[in-house]
Amino acid sequence: MFCYIHIPFCQSRCKYCRFSTFAWKADLDKEIYVNNLIGRIQNTESQKKLNSIYFWWWTPTSLNNNQLERIISALKNRFGFDDDIEITLETTINNITEENLIIWQKIWFNRLSIWIQTLNNRSLKEIWRPVKEQIINKLDIIENLFRKNCHSLEEGNLPYICTNWLSVSVDFIIWLPYVKKWETLNDIKFILKNYNFINHISLYMLEEYYDYPKKWQNLSIAEEDFLEEYLICKNYLEKKWFKRYELSNFARAWFECKHNKAYWNHENMLALWLWAHWFLDGIRYANPDNFIDYYSWKLDYKENLTKYDIFLEKVMFWIRTNWLEKEIYKNLNQEKIKYFVGQKLLDFQDDKLTLGDSWVTLIDYIIKEIV
Repeated sequence: MFCYIHIPFCQSRCKYCRFSTFAWKADLDKEIYVNNLIGRIQNTESQKKLNSIYFWWWTPTSLNNNQLERIISALKNRFGFDDDIEITLETTINNITEENLIIWQKIWFNRLSIWIQTLNNRSLKEIWRPVKEQIINKLDIIENLFRKNCHSLEEGNLPYICTNWLSVSVDFIIWLPYVKKWETLNDIKFILKNYNFINHISLYMLEEYYDYPKKWQNLSIAEEDFLEEYLICKNYLEKKWFKRYELSNFARAWFECKHNKAYWNHENMLALWLWAHWFLDGIRYANPDNFIDYYSWKLDYKENLTKYDIFLEKVMFWIRTNWLEKEIYKNLNQEKIKYFVGQKLLDFQDDKLTLGDSWVTLIDYIIKEIV
């Protein structure tokens, strides 16, 4: 079983963020949330061991290290951990210090996901993110620690070989304001050239349906260049031995995110936070979207999914990651599949339904049509 831990606090809000988060909250509010979260962990009925935990949304490192350790200890005491458990901590660049990195590893974190987004200073200032100089400074801290703790393979810019150290992922976003064409590619090249410890890269696209400042559309690359921008980054990453294992995620061999794969394989998921939706043994649960009901331990709803409901959800996940076997796609809309094959958005290879590169920006539309 895998588990999401959502920390709904941030030290500050990024301008592109359109989710419900609480910035600049007092330490007391965070402590109340942590205590409630630990109580929920201790009172959860499932007996399954955990093989992956992901601390995410919005800034888990806005908690202090003692609070993070208490949450992990509660999870370990309640469920037990698989021997090869993966525990990911998402963090903003501001919270990276040598002291924190050492403590995070000691309290069981073995994977770090760092939000970079872009190295364009004008864009970073516009979206209220730390500037390039701060990013480089923090990445240098990680690099120095890797040099102390891991064997280095300098030739060919190969990654560090570590037996007991952090796995590191970084995020980029396409379509941010002031970022010119090919600039995201150059940022990725710079990062991989200078930091051998990075073994996973997430490449997201800014969702166009959110109500961002109107000027952003004129300050970003043209919409018709979206796909080309993504594909040139994808092709470069693949040349550097980063395999795409999901639409937005690329990893070197053996460094695919275990948690991501469990999510896309539609495995049992436990999620205990405010607004959480999770799936456990065929049942969908949802927590309230407000603190009053959440702290009263109420459920927003509990729904028994039919086999067909589960089938449709699995299709939506699988089509983003690999291919669909005949036993799966024969139950979908054949007329729509034939149409998309004719448009070269879908293809058949060895009796499997696959997706070509030109579908990237249309993925949600294709899924909606064929199911």
